[in-house]
Amino acid sequence: MVLSKSLKLSKIVIAVFTLIIMFSITQAEAKSDFYKKFKSAYKQIDLDLLRHSVEEFDVTDFTYKKDLATFHFKSGKMYLLRYIDERPTTAIFIGEGHATIKVPSHAERMTLLSISKDSVVDESFEYCFIRMADDFDLQLKEKFTAEVKTLKWKDFQQTKEEQVEFFFKPNIFHKYDNYFQIVRSLFERNKDGYFWIDFNRYNYTYDPNRAQPVIIGYEFQINDTEISDAVYLNAGLTDEISDEDLSNLSYPTTPLKNDIELEMTGLDGKKLKTAKTDFTLVINSDSLKFLTTFLHYNLKVDSIYLNGEPVEYSRRKNFKFIGIILPEYFHKNDTLTLTYWYHGKNFDYVLPFVENRQPSEHTLKFTIQKGFNYLMPGMLDVAYAGKGKDTFSVDPQLLYSEFYFQGLATNFDTLTKVSDLGIPINFLKSKAIRKDVECFVPDKLYENSMMDAFNFMSSKVGAPVGTFYINVFPEGFISMPGLVEMPQILCYDPGYTQPLGGFDKFTGHAMAMQWFGRQMKPYSEKEKWLELAASEYLSLLFVEDQNSSGYYSNLLLHKDSLYKIDQRSRTRPLYSVDRSGLTINTNKGIWLFHMLRTVMLDIESGSDQAFRKFFHRLCLRTNGKIFKNADVIELAEKYYGKDLNWFFEQWLFNFTIPKFDVIYDIYKDGSEYYVSVEIETSKVDTNFTTPILINITDADGTPKLYREQINGKYTSLSFGPFAKEPSKFIFNELFSVLSDDNVKKK
Repeated sequence: MVLSKSLKLSKIVIAVFTLIIMFSITQAEAKSDFYKKFKSAYKQIDLDLLRHSVEEFDVTDFTYKKDLATFHFKSGKMYLLRYIDERPTTAIFIGEGHATIKVPSHAERMTLLSISKDSVVDESFEYCFIRMADDFDLQLKEKFTAEVKTLKWKDFQQTKEEQVEFFFKPNIFHKYDNYFQIVRSLFERNKDGYFWIDFNRYNYTYDPNRAQPVIIGYEFQINDTEISDAVYLNAGLTDEISDEDLSNLSYPTTPLKNDIELEMTGLDGKKLKTAKTDFTLVINSDSLKFLTTFLHYNLKVDSIYLNGEPVEYSRRKNFKFIGIILPEYFHKNDTLTLTYWYHGKNFDYVLPFVENRQPSEHTLKFTIQKGFNYLMPGMLDVAYAGKGKDTFSVDPQLLYSEFYFQGLATNFDTLTKVSDLGIPINFLKSKAIRKDVECFVPDKLYENSMMDAFNFMSSKVGAPVGTFYINVFPEGFISMPGLVEMPQILCYDPGYTQPLGGFDKFTGHAMAMQWFGRQMKPYSEKEKWLELAASEYLSLLFVEDQNSSGYYSNLLLHKDSLYKIDQRSRTRPLYSVDRSGLTINTNKGIWLFHMLRTVMLDIESGSDQAFRKFFHRLCLRTNGKIFKNADVIELAEKYYGKDLNWFFEQWLFNFTIPKFDVIYDIYKDGSEYYVSVEIETSKVDTNFTTPILINITDADGTPKLYREQINGKYTSLSFGPFAKEPSKFIFNELFSVLSDDNVKKK
């Protein structure tokens, strides 16, 4: 790692700041001998390297393999230090070494390529830093003899200058607490234990306690304060794994139920004075002593109980991560109920959760200040609880992966309209919203647009799953089944938004969540793109129905945002949801649906019924039971009638966006006319293939669509004969492919 002085200083400042705000570990109520030992080990792995006794090895030709990775330490010094139970937890190597990691997955190679500019790791290094809870030390000692020394000042200084531990130390950017993860592995130390190594701009992690233990990280930019996770893979892969099989993860736990009691207070009614949650999980692992859970960092944990007894846990300040130390080992199919007591202020998500955020049952009981109102699906009647407080229960009929509620709803009346399907749409009319406010959306526009959106969407994909009435609330933006939150005070520029669909763009977005939203059941993070993209595309179909040009204006807007990301080399495969970001997940997902629609389009009749049927079934499939990307692909192929592996390989599991340089010529041969087209394709793999729509309009102004196949780097096409000279040639009609098109006439 070669860093500028200013960067080194900034990273040191960040590291010091991180340690200041996060030094303490939350104390559990019970303090068993095991917990004390755990806490001691946790502190030891963070000891400063200065004045450390080390075992020093002269290393030559030492090879260490860890799952996919092979590390060859050709020659140099190896130091072992930070001993716990007479075994080292840290290693420093200075000398000549080499790392080789080959990734047996097309999609993960593409993610690695998009971040590091290479699809394999093949790196020589002079310096590396290791954190371990496996048998690395034992293998080293089998070949070499150590001398006990004190770490040299020169080597200590080099470790500080290289900032080799910067990305390992827990900081606010980490989802997991690396210290907790390595210590839990130390208590079960074996050859498959925790291993982390940092070399050059890469780091490699093997964490047996994560759903995907193998992780390759890369410092995307030299001034990054967090590592970019470039590869996630299961352990023990020896053969190439298909893109669709990447979703086959083994999560340690699955949520079953959240039963929560909340007392709300504060001037805005949004503060959690006390919260008690009974969180029920089922164990999937063969055995489990340590449990990983999460809670929003603004919510402070007071205590955690298991079956009525206090349980020990570790949580750093400002971390979502909570590591729970169970009193004994639990085993596969065991059910646990954890009781969390906490308080704070947060309205993103008030419930604890685990890695596998499968939809589960929710029941809630609220105690609130009298005069405050709240709104959510399944809300029952409000009753007076005495001492200026009200109480009510919430019993949603659907399962949720995330459950939100409107924090402070103003007083309202109700106006009920009935949809074309006979479903009541209740418009909650707020008494506090003044109609003379400049940004007030008139009732007629607001209500008609909402009704149009619901009627259109229900006509295309059926009634929302499990919904018997809809409440339309005039504040907020987070829609839940049975509840549409759409602000009636909304400052938007009609001049700018009219070409994009006007107010229908906003109502479409809010209403579409009734079909594709928090009740969807993706198997893993790799399917989460559907939660964002499917609802947004349904919204665009509504915009198209009201204003066809608005549909394409939105597509171009989303395309522009993708190109801005691409110009900064931040484009990622769509399926790598937590690594790709909101813009890619939404905008590229929209384009995937649009392109799939053009692939399924009957160009003779202009019918897109095959796609409409697919989209309807997709809604039922993703809300009905747990789904994987393979299920989505299988469903698309069913309605297309042909293999679509080429399509999803490029647009779901790859990150590249093609560039087409097109030269066409309209020429006469004898008494007839022809169109010749030469296409040079770049910025994609040599095996790239796609159909593309071409529009050739004849001399009388009648257009005709052609679907032609583009393969590899060069494609030649010819059209004709035509009795008269064609009047227009359009390449990539209907924006059938997300691409950068440079079209010129010869």
